[in-house]
Amino acid sequence: MDAKLKGVEQILSFAKLPLSCDFEAINTEINNLDDSQWCMHVNQACYNGAWDVLPLYAQTAHLQSHPILQCFSIEHTNVTFSPLPIMERLPVLAQFLAQFVCPLKSVRLMRLHPQSEILPHNDQQVALEYGEARIHVPLTGIDEVDFVINGSTVPMMRGEVWYMNADLEHYVSNRGAEPRINLVIDCKVEDWLKKIIKSSEQKF
Repeated sequence: MDAKLKGVEQILSFAKLPLSCDFEAINTEINNLDDSQWCMHVNQACYNGAWDVLPLYAQTAHLQSHPILQCFSIEHTNVTFSPLPIMERLPVLAQFLAQFVCPLKSVRLMRLHPQSEILPHNDQQVALEYGEARIHVPLTGIDEVDFVINGSTVPMMRGEVWYMNADLEHYVSNRGAEPRINLVIDCKVEDWLKKIIKSSEQKF
C-alpha cells in the first residue's frame, strides 16, 4: 500500500500557518527553566558547533526513561505520546499547543547555538504526504539564521508558525550572536491540519 495520503495534489516545502503564540511569554517560561535539562543532540555527525534539545512530549513508554530517549520521534509507528512533567511549568506554551486539533507526537525545544550549523539532511517520511507534519515556531535568534528547505530560505519570524517538509533536504545556519530556539512539533496529519496547510496564503 502506498504510504502517501490520497488527495494531496502539491508537494509543499513549507507553509505559514494561521496560528499564533505569545512568544515573549513563552520565552519567559523557558528562561525560568533549569539549563541542565537540555540534552546535546545525539547525532553529532549532523551538525557543527552546538545543538541541544529540551523534550516536552515523549513516547508514553519513555516517560520515566533517560531524557535522550524522550527527545526524538524515532519510530514511524502509532505509539502514543504524552506531555512530560516539565509542561506543568509551561502553561502559556501548553495553551498554544491546545490549538492543535490533531494528535501531537514529539514536542521539543531545539537550540542551535551561535556560529553553529545543522548540516544538509532529510528526515524520511516526515511530511504531509506521509501523514506526518513537522511544525516550527521560532522563538529567539532569527536575525542571522538561514533555514533552507529544498533550496529555498524559509522567511520565519518570531512567533510565527510554519509547516516544513522535513522529507526534503534542509539545513540551518546560525551566524548570529545569540542561540536560535525553535519550538518543534511533530504531529499526525488529520483533516484540520491538512486544511490549514493547504489554505496557507504563504506556501512554497
